[in-house]
Parts: sequence; structure tokens; C-alpha cells
Amino acid sequence: MRFLVLPALLAVTPAVHANDLGWMEGHWRSAEGGQVSEEFWTNGDGGLYLGVNRTVIDGQARGYEFLLIAVTEAGATYCAQPGGNEAVCFPSTSVEASRVTFENPDNEFPQRIVYERVGNQLIATISDISGERFYEFGWNLVTD
Repeated sequence: MRFLVLPALLAVTPAVHANDLGWMEGHWRSAEGGQVSEEFWTNGDGGLYLGVNRTVIDGQARGYEFLLIAVTEAGATYCAQPGGNEAVCFPSTSVEASRVTFENPDNEFPQRIVYERVGNQLIATISDISGERFYEFGWNLVTD
């Protein structure tokens, strides 16, 4: 007897609860030279984390992004609107104690977004599915 395993059945979205991503909450900031990057995340009340990212170079805003993570019984979905453009969404594929991975292989780039908290630092990595092409961003928690 042979068993056929369909790949779609193997891609199970992990169970996520609204407070599982609470480690992302807060005001995160990095400053290097004349460039300041900030990311803000609300708490997950109601199953919705809202975020915004802003980049300022030499005192001038150069980029922004509206972000959200919706948590439902089906899992978590990360949606980004860079520059206020149409949102692109990425379902979660892995949720750990201080790390979450979202993937959308149909998107040109990025196809994978990973957030990880290490102490008082939040690290985001965007990449293609292979991980060969990637960019990493890091911010420190603002505690004032």
C-alpha cells in the first residue's frame, strides 16, 4: 500500500495566540551617522498588532511603511504597505518564543520576513525563500 502526501498538507500554519508576539511591542530605534530608523509596534489587543516604520536621513524623512499583524485561529499574517502602497501579506510559518517567520513565495521580494528579539534588540531580516539574498535591520528598545 502506498501513501500519497500532498505538499499542501505539510504547510500547516502554526497556532498563534494574540499575546504570543508581545515581545515585539514598543518603540525601537537605531541611529548611525545621519540615518535614524524607527519601528513602533502596539500590543496585540483584539488580535491585531499595528506597526509603523520610518527612516530619516540627515533630518529628512526618506521612507515609511505601515505594518500590521493579524492573529486569528488560522495563524498570524503580516501585512506591509511600504510608502503607503498596496499591502503585501505574508502568513506565519513559524512562531517561537522570541522569533516569528512569515513567508509569501509568490511575492517577488521579499518572500520571507523574520522578526527576532534578542535582549533589548529587535532584528528583522527580509530575504528570498532561499535566504541567499537578504537584508537585516536592527533596532534597540527605547525605554524613556
